[in-house]
Amino acid sequence: MAPTQTVHVEDLPAELRMENKIEDGGDWENVLRRFIEQSLARGETDILAGLSADFERVLIQTALNHTSGHKQDAAKKLGWGRNTLTRKLKELGL
Repeated sequence: MAPTQTVHVEDLPAELRMENKIEDGGDWENVLRRFIEQSLARGETDILAGLSADFERVLIQTALNHTSGHKQDAAKKLGWGRNTLTRKLKELGL
């Protein structure tokens, strides 16, 4: 807990500080590597399928936000056709 009403980055839990580091140009590859190592240690399988879906979900949501929800523009920005974007939205439940 912060000793004053002002909360500083160092007052945040470690996982939130790491997230800020990534946004500031930190090493996302090391974060990904740690995530995969933790998943493997928990005995998880088919890790790529889950990561691929998460990756596509973030990619699509970000593109749609950037284009104010215009699917054709978002698809074009992603290098896809509109039908591909529509299919992926359905597959990912977006």
